[in-house]
Amino acid sequence: MEFTYLTQPPKRYTFQQPKLKKFVEDWSFGKVLNLFAGKTKLDLDETRVDIDKEMDAEYFMDVREFVSFAKSKGMIFDTVILDPPYTWRKAKEMYNGNMIGQYPRLKTELLEILSPQARIISLGWDTVGMSKSRGAEKIAVCVICHNGDHRDTLCVVEKLIATPSDSASQVVNEGFNTDLKEFQK
Repeated sequence: MEFTYLTQPPKRYTFQQPKLKKFVEDWSFGKVLNLFAGKTKLDLDETRVDIDKEMDAEYFMDVREFVSFAKSKGMIFDTVILDPPYTWRKAKEMYNGNMIGQYPRLKTELLEILSPQARIISLGWDTVGMSKSRGAEKIAVCVICHNGDHRDTLCVVEKLIATPSDSASQVVNEGFNTDLKEFQK
């Protein structure tokens, strides 16, 4: 697994941080789905989704609704970027209090619109990512130190090691709380 440590002052929108933006662009490939897209476009072939109509996106809807829509249209992505609001406060500030509900369910549903060689790039304050229970393996971790009195941002890059349909079936059959089941063991 590759490890990267960056120092970058915090910005209101994640990809306004040039070093982090470059890290994500360098690990992305093919057709990219940028959920929770925000204001900053990446230098990629990206499909941008955001619930906020003030953002620069092609689709303005809840991310789970978009995944259903993409599945119905046969859309397939090689890279997915997951950068949701990390806390209720951020959701309130940036998205009028809209939080991503059922985040584990979203991760499972994403498997149906990923190519077999897909990468998933998750940003937040943890390194859980998609997890092996969904057929993913971590290949890179980036810690972004914001200095001062700010929490670090963590970025996890994973690749699928099982076919998306096999992983989705396994997770659906075991229930959506696979991470919780592992924790309870």
